[in-house]
Amino acid sequence: MTIAALELNDQSLLIQAEDGALHAEPGFARLTEGGIVTGEEAHALAWREPQHVYNQYWCQLNDAPLPIRHRFARHHADIAYVQLQNLWLNAGSPDTLIILAPGTFAHAQLKLLVGMAAALPAEIAAVIDSALPACMDFDGDSLYVDLQLHEAVLTVCRTDEGRIRIEDQEIFPGFGMSQIQNSIARHISNFMIESYRFDPLHSSEAEQTIYDQMPHWLTRLAWEQDFSITLPSAHGEHPCSLNRDKVTALIAERFASVRSFMKKWPGCRLILSPPSGVLRELVDEFSGAEVTGQTASCQRCLALHERILEQAGDLRRLRELRLPQGRASSRGQINGDRLATHLLCGDLALPLNRPVSVRLTDNGLQMKSEFDESAALTVVLRERSLETLRRTEDVSVPLSPQPGESIRVGGHELKLIRVVEN
Repeated sequence: MTIAALELNDQSLLIQAEDGALHAEPGFARLTEGGIVTGEEAHALAWREPQHVYNQYWCQLNDAPLPIRHRFARHHADIAYVQLQNLWLNAGSPDTLIILAPGTFAHAQLKLLVGMAAALPAEIAAVIDSALPACMDFDGDSLYVDLQLHEAVLTVCRTDEGRIRIEDQEIFPGFGMSQIQNSIARHISNFMIESYRFDPLHSSEAEQTIYDQMPHWLTRLAWEQDFSITLPSAHGEHPCSLNRDKVTALIAERFASVRSFMKKWPGCRLILSPPSGVLRELVDEFSGAEVTGQTASCQRCLALHERILEQAGDLRRLRELRLPQGRASSRGQINGDRLATHLLCGDLALPLNRPVSVRLTDNGLQMKSEFDESAALTVVLRERSLETLRRTEDVSVPLSPQPGESIRVGGHELKLIRVVEN
C-alpha cells in the first residue's frame, strides 16, 4: 500500500507521498475546448480570461449546475476532480490518502471528496482537521490561523494528557487572501487613476500583472517599508509606490471579526499555516506568531499514519487525536535541523536568511544578497520554507529546502547547502 497526505488550502493545495514526492498548486482552473487546466497555468490567465477561469470550486465544492454549459464541467465538483487527479498523479498515484481538511469543509463536501477519490482510484482512509497536525507538537493551547483564498478559519487546539483536541473554531467568509489582494489592487487602482487617469483594473494585461506579482509584493513588504512598482499601459509603464503601513491599514479593515475571536482566547500560542504567513508581518496581533513549514503537517500525518488510521473509524473529520506516548517533538527534524542555510553559486555561498537574487548574464549567473528587479530569481528562507519573491520562466525551485537540492536557472544549477558555525 502506498500512502500520501493531501492538505486542502486552495491558496496552495499540497500533496506529499511517503517516498517524499511533493506537488503543490493553487486552486485555479481554466475551462478550455480541450479540457480543464489547473494550477499556475490557469492562474496566469485568470484576469486575462475571467470568463474561463474559476477559483471558488473548493470553497463551494458541490454538484449544483454551473451557470454555463461546458462539456467537461457540469459543476464545481467536476472541476475539483480534475485538480485532485493532477495532484494524485504528481504524487505517484498513491493507493491511500489522508486528507487534511480545514474546518470550512462541510460534511456534504467531504462526502463528495470521498466519491471523487474513489474515481481516481484511491481510498481516503482518514480525514483530519488541518489544525491538529499543525499544533500537535505544542503543549497547552494553540490558536491556528488558516487563511484560504476566499475565507479563513481560526481554530483553538489543546494538547494535554497525550491528546490533542479542538476546543473552539470559527469560519470567517470575508477574510481570504483573495479579499486582501482585491483591497490592495483597488488601492493601486485609486492611485493610478488620480496620478495618471489610468485604471489598471480596466486593463486585462495590467490587472493580470498586479495579481501575478501580488504574492511577491506582500512578501517583500516583510523586508522593506516601501518600494516602487510599475504597471503597463497603452501609453507606457506607470510607477507606483507600495507602503507597508498603508497595506497594513487595508488588511485591518477586514480584521475586526477575527480580532473578536482572538480576544476570547488570550495567551494562546499563535500558529499560522504557510499560506497565512504574510499576516505575521502585516497584522500586529500576529507579529509573534510561528509559521509552520510548508510540508510539516503532511509529514506529521505520514509519520503518524498508523495511529491516525486506527482512530479514523467512519469517514468523519477527526477533531481529536491520541498522540504517541513519550513522543519527542518532531519540529527539529521536520522544521530546522536538516534545512539548507545558504545558496551556492560557483565558489560564492550567500545566506538565505535574507533575500538572495540570481541574475542570468552572458557570462553565467550572478548572485547577490538583495532584491534585484532584473533578477531571474529572488528567494529567501522564511520559517523553514523557501519563498520565491521573484521568478521568471525557465526557473525550477524545490518545494523543500533540503541540503543537496538544486535550483535551476536557465540551464544553470545552484546548490542548496547547510553551513554550520562552530
